[in-house]
Amino acid sequence: MNNMDKMLKMASGKLGISSDELKDLLSKGDMNAIMAKMDSSEAGKLKDALNNPNMTDMLKNSPEMAEYMKNTKKP
Repeated sequence: MNNMDKMLKMASGKLGISSDELKDLLSKGDMNAIMAKMDSSEAGKLKDALNNPNMTDMLKNSPEMAEYMKNTKKP
């Protein structure tokens, strides 16, 4: 199990959904659906992080995100 699978499993457990459902929502870019499943304070923290240009740059440049994007890219 790679790091991305571990993160998906942990996050899906906290959201109360399957890791496959979370992976599907992430691949669709449906952050509203993901945040709807979160505690409101946690959803607010995620929204703040996503609106932070430094955080988004860090995510874009992370090897884990590159691996995730490569594995979920649709043909």
